[in-house]
Amino acid sequence: MNPKINKALEIIKIIEEAGGSAHVVGGAVRDTFLKRQTKDIDLATSFKPDQVMKLFNKVIPLGIEHGTVLVRYKSESYEITTYRTEEGYEDYRHPDQVQFVRSINEDLARRDFTINAMALNSRQKVIDPYKGMEDLNHQVLRAVGHPEERFKEDPLRMMRALRFASELQFTLEQNTYSAIQKQAHLLKQISVERIAVEFEKLCTGRDYNRVLPLCFTIGISNNIPIFQDEPQLIKILPQSRLTSFAEIVAFYCEKGSIYKEDDWIKKWKQSNKVKRESIMLLKAVRRFRENDRELNWILYNLSGSLIVKFSNVMNALNYKVNQQSLEKTYEQLPIQSRKKLAFQANDLLLVFHDQRKGAWIGRSIKRIERAVVLGEIPNEYQAIKEWVKTWKPPEIV
Repeated sequence: MNPKINKALEIIKIIEEAGGSAHVVGGAVRDTFLKRQTKDIDLATSFKPDQVMKLFNKVIPLGIEHGTVLVRYKSESYEITTYRTEEGYEDYRHPDQVQFVRSINEDLARRDFTINAMALNSRQKVIDPYKGMEDLNHQVLRAVGHPEERFKEDPLRMMRALRFASELQFTLEQNTYSAIQKQAHLLKQISVERIAVEFEKLCTGRDYNRVLPLCFTIGISNNIPIFQDEPQLIKILPQSRLTSFAEIVAFYCEKGSIYKEDDWIKKWKQSNKVKRESIMLLKAVRRFRENDRELNWILYNLSGSLIVKFSNVMNALNYKVNQQSLEKTYEQLPIQSRKKLAFQANDLLLVFHDQRKGAWIGRSIKRIERAVVLGEIPNEYQAIKEWVKTWKPPEIV
């Protein structure tokens, strides 16, 4: 049993000793039986937030109006929410009304899928009113109750269904599948940022090569950015998993998307960090395609933090590179940043003291960097100085 789960069971016993009831709920229960690591462990309780807050020293009121507090217990964080039912989803995300209830079974009725609608009590007994364990054993993803109602409450659940299908290698139960087909258009009501999180996780899943084409078949791709304009892209399968949105952008741009990296970032509302990474990755891929003999220079310009992502994109494009080999090559470069260069701008100005300062300095330093990284000259002050002195003025203007 996960040590964090054991601590959660201790929390439950504290609540029980105070006269309440509580359960571990959601993905933590599912992942425990799938023997998967789980980061977040959520609890549901019969107690109201103020009752929970009296029992623990460190409590943060995350969303008291919805019955949720964050409890810090033995250096771990746990979200604890009062058993509740929900009604009305005017914004297709948040319930218009929340009603606290006393029964864990009523609480589980509002969950998305049967495999997420199980609970674990302090004696480690599973409460499973929707046969989630059976679906877990048969590797089936089934919506709780009426699928169309679940997806209308929060259309993002359709993306989550496909994400789980990819991550867990599960198949969609027929009624769940049909409901997604019928209601895929509701995704237009959901913020792009939320969809992007699920799409990224889908691409990272072990069964991405089956589920990505399913996005087209089931109608999801017609209702998400870029792919709604280029539906054929969703059928282009990476040869290996992509693990970040920057990798996804670089892959599809290299595969012929009519949209540039900037367009992908804007339409998917990604961060500037993702933008920078996707541009750098795509530039590296195209440099490699044009001249793979300059791999050292390509890796140098990427920097160590992007080597893994570059490797992922390259393998997705079927270049079959070895990540460890790339990392080793990077580590063995003569320099890994301009700061390590033995010859800097001031040294350059001493050699060409008659030249006025200008853009030629940056261009010249880059030329030196490139020569050092590619092993054309050693990273030694005197060697670089002698080489630079052979340059003719027109080359530095």
